[in-house]
Amino acid sequence: MAVSQISSKGQILIPRQLRRKLGFRAGGKVQLIEEGGRLVITPAADDPIAAATGFLTGKFSLTEDLRREHQEEKRREQKTRSR
Repeated sequence: MAVSQISSKGQILIPRQLRRKLGFRAGGKVQLIEEGGRLVITPAADDPIAAATGFLTGKFSLTEDLRREHQEEKRREQKTRSR
């Protein structure tokens, strides 16, 4: 277990061994998350959009959902016009 000291500017030193193991690089960005009273530090994605792509799995299509929603909206409009 590594122990670091917090500087007056709120900076901490991550030991070299952990930086190498986790892929932290000088100038790189990290993500800070508080979970149950603990601070979790993880490397931030270079491209958050690319990192999020494909995280939803399953048999669904957002395009199909939008198309279905659009058709339902058209039906509702036709009903209100016919009244």
